[in-house]
Amino acid sequence: MKTLAGLTYKECPPVVTAEAMRFLDNDTKRSRVCTQSFWGTQSEPAALGSNEFASAIDAGYALMKLAGKALFNRVCEILGENASEKAVAIFIGGGNNGGDGLALANCLIEAGIPCTVYSLAKSESFKDEASLAYQDFTDNGGKLVYTADQFPENPHFSLVVDCMLGNGASGELRPAFARAVIAIGDWGIPILAADAPTGFDSTEHRSGIPCTEATETILFGLPRLDAFTQEGAKVFGRVSVEPLDYPDNLIDKVNGGIFLASEKMIPSLLPERNEYGDKRSQGAALIVAGSGNMTGAAALCTKACLRSGAGLVTIATPKALLPALQTKLDEPVFCGLGDRSTDKLSIMHLMQLQDAAQHQNAVAIGPGLGIDTETQDAIRMFLTGLQIPVVVDADAINACGSAFFCMEGGPSNAIITPHKREWERNFGPLPASENFYPEYLQQFATQFKITIVLKGTPTYVAIPDGRIYVIPAHNSGLAKGGAGDVLTGIITALLAQGVDTAEAAVLGVLLHQKAGRLTREKMGAFGMLPTDVIEMLPQAFGC
Repeated sequence: MKTLAGLTYKECPPVVTAEAMRFLDNDTKRSRVCTQSFWGTQSEPAALGSNEFASAIDAGYALMKLAGKALFNRVCEILGENASEKAVAIFIGGGNNGGDGLALANCLIEAGIPCTVYSLAKSESFKDEASLAYQDFTDNGGKLVYTADQFPENPHFSLVVDCMLGNGASGELRPAFARAVIAIGDWGIPILAADAPTGFDSTEHRSGIPCTEATETILFGLPRLDAFTQEGAKVFGRVSVEPLDYPDNLIDKVNGGIFLASEKMIPSLLPERNEYGDKRSQGAALIVAGSGNMTGAAALCTKACLRSGAGLVTIATPKALLPALQTKLDEPVFCGLGDRSTDKLSIMHLMQLQDAAQHQNAVAIGPGLGIDTETQDAIRMFLTGLQIPVVVDADAINACGSAFFCMEGGPSNAIITPHKREWERNFGPLPASENFYPEYLQQFATQFKITIVLKGTPTYVAIPDGRIYVIPAHNSGLAKGGAGDVLTGIITALLAQGVDTAEAAVLGVLLHQKAGRLTREKMGAFGMLPTDVIEMLPQAFGC
């Protein structure tokens, strides 16, 4: 089992800004020809001799050809069989994004796949590595179609590739670009964007009008947050990241502690099973959940915990709920609180809870507990001074609020799992722009030494050492009551099995996301339920 810190940049790449990507590109080019940084500062280029400059351009073209090859490979996958019988339209501008499009065109020409390159720039506007790509394009027999507003009304293309502006564009589109965006949108053909859809403002982090609505986007080098926010996801479509040949020591310079987590990390982070151990050696977990009208939350959390590898799961719940839960669940140990008429947690049950917690490796508290005043008092008292890892969810978050986590004596190794409305109700407003969520969550997690799972699309995991993990998922099938209870159960099981807090939070979200994706593929977003997601967990774990 690896730790998050032990993953390589290829396994878990840092999320960077558009400006950082430009710096990394330039620094990488310079590193090919000399040992000092390409930039004296991030805004002033260091002096280069003519030979060094030429070598840097060659190095930049090598990166451009890698981007073109990545586009080519994806284009071939999209076209499928008989690709040579289909045609591709490539729209380019005069910058390096246009150079990526020319590098793609070179690959398509060499492969015998018909392509038409619509250029919104004259050939003399291509500079540096883009000019090298244009030279190869003409050497291969390619010809640009210069266009400002004349486009086919009934195009014969199977795919459009948007290489007009790419990463770092800002402000209102010039008229020629706006007309091109409108035209390819009217065609109704799948669109593959390179780095960013044309019309997306990476300075203001918003979609302009008009803006290419890509079917999918390939990000080159390192991911940018814009592609995964709710604002960006509308136009970026399906997103993939294509690593380029950047040295790790140069990536270190732009690494701000924000990382993109993906399902491919799951195998590395899974705990090792003790094949010779008994049930307690596989992890003992306590679930404190349920009240009169909310037995379902307790059942979902408990069953998800059981399905996620915990060896012994105890559910502590008001005794009046036991008959209903015992018909739903066979495997857990039941700890009934109070007498047969008790349907909510109260401070009268603290000693019983504290005794049960002494025998556990991890605790989850909150699902379905309700907002009764006495219940909230009991939650705060139980959590005060708790030393074992704990997941604080749902009504337990409402009981605590921000003041509790600022107190001395609060729970150590705590993970809180609010959705956005719960966060704002308890901790105050989130930033107006989602692009500032990471910095905001970093400050909170480091100040109060707490791990935060801010649920949403994407989900953000902030850990006390300042690292942030962005976990992109857009699955409306998970936007159903009970899905959060399932996530809490998964994370609790991982904690019980000895997974550290940070890894349990990230891995738990990834497993939940993967199980949700597999369930949707099988059942569809309309019909899938949280119980179905639980049944898909064995496949999510890779079993």
